[in-house]
Amino acid sequence: MRWGSRNLLILTSLVLIVAVGAAAAIESALAPHGGPGLPTVWWTAYALTVVALLMLHDALPRPRWCTESTLLIALSALSAVLVLLFASQGWLALTFVLTVTMAAFAWPARRVAVLIGVQTALTVVTGLLGGWSTVDLILGPVIFGISQFFGALVVFTARSEADARRELTAAHAELRSTVAMLAATTREAERLRIARDLHDIVGHHLTALSLELEVAGHLTRAEPGGEHIQRARMIAKELLRTIRDAVGRMRADGSPLEPALRELADGAPGLRVTVQLRDVPALDPEQTMAVLRCVQEAITNTLRHAGARTSRVEMDGSADVVRVIVTDDGAGTDRIVLGHGLTGMHERFKSLGGELQVQSARGSGFTVTGILPLVPSVGAVHDSGQPGRPA
Repeated sequence: MRWGSRNLLILTSLVLIVAVGAAAAIESALAPHGGPGLPTVWWTAYALTVVALLMLHDALPRPRWCTESTLLIALSALSAVLVLLFASQGWLALTFVLTVTMAAFAWPARRVAVLIGVQTALTVVTGLLGGWSTVDLILGPVIFGISQFFGALVVFTARSEADARRELTAAHAELRSTVAMLAATTREAERLRIARDLHDIVGHHLTALSLELEVAGHLTRAEPGGEHIQRARMIAKELLRTIRDAVGRMRADGSPLEPALRELADGAPGLRVTVQLRDVPALDPEQTMAVLRCVQEAITNTLRHAGARTSRVEMDGSADVVRVIVTDDGAGTDRIVLGHGLTGMHERFKSLGGELQVQSARGSGFTVTGILPLVPSVGAVHDSGQPGRPA
């Protein structure tokens, strides 16, 4: 769900609960109700409701064991206490609409339907305790039940639309990143083809030319112009050495990792991805593909599940390993469940002698770290810290 929708939910729920408290305060001031100590009990329940609501919105810290479901159950129980203690004030049943709306953002439809049924039944109990008229006793539960139903329906519709939009965004990003990796693979294949052609065709002809010139040099050593043949033979040998050096560098430089990573960063709509590489040695094609797949999967998961606005891709090399770290500023979770994508990445890194680690905590985003043993190679990607373009 987008941050705008989340903020709107927070604002609406807080305004509603504050309005309930303000109305209760006015009622208490103008027409105090009977019952010794009842107002204190009611206001205590109200204060706990506000605290639970703030914790549910992560506006207040909460223990790790305190899950969303725990808070929603507590919020529903406190709302029931508020309504039943002020049974004569039927309008307080509006808090039931609040709890159902909040629950619809976290619970499945079946559980929300049970909550609506329970709270509608409590509305009937409230009417009986509060001495409502027969008409109010019939219409009240119907009105509040319908209000809860439509509140939940609006939230489920918004959730469905947000999920569809998020899946579309992730699919679009995955398609663009796949195109980027295909382009990188194509460039790599073309570069290696050129290297092979230079070595096999041009190198072969230059070797033959050098041998022919050497024979010609021996035959014309004592004749005029023999020194030109010797010079041409030396030039052919030098050219052959230059081509072999160039072919060696082309094969040793590895795949063009940095441009491919930046294409992945630029292909994440709605997510600002920065890329920084520090002393990254050249990798072989299989390692390069593992790194690109790891970054692609991490960015796609961020778009699908994290609700993040920024992500950071860092790579660095040491004496014996190369490390890629992808972090985001999303919601995070205390319970990590690896999907098929990250499980496949873990298997790919393991097959290359490396490892893949996934870390997260509620409110701290996700961190995916991939480590590969370094394959000795010539060339390195120099320090780079330019951010990817915001999409």
